[in-house]
Amino acid sequence: MKHVTVLLAAPLAAGCSTSGTPSPAPSTSASPAGEPHRLVFDVTGTATITTLTCTIDGKTTEEKNVKLPWSRTFSFPSHTGKHVYDLVIKYTNGDVTATAEIDGQPWGSSRGSGEGPSTQSLNGDFSD
Repeated sequence: MKHVTVLLAAPLAAGCSTSGTPSPAPSTSASPAGEPHRLVFDVTGTATITTLTCTIDGKTTEEKNVKLPWSRTFSFPSHTGKHVYDLVIKYTNGDVTATAEIDGQPWGSSRGSGEGPSTQSLNGDFSD
């Protein structure tokens, strides 16, 4: 079984390390004062998604046999502190690209491909 895990969770302005470990994210995000924060996941590719598991602030949802492209938007009230996310994609035979945006700004991405069963994840956090 081939496993592909790429972790790039910091915004582009903060940069990324070459080891695949997220760089520290800034302590604030770009949401205007009082506006809710928006986390958007987009997953595209040619692979067959067998399971897509999304955990946000400890709450997990799972979808099976997901058709690509797939997208979900989550809203968070402003001034609610730190929020943590983890998106785990199990797939077969093809390529998968996953991206995360916070308030319209690129926040992280992962890309993988494989023959047979593969897994990749995208995780990070943000605070306001």
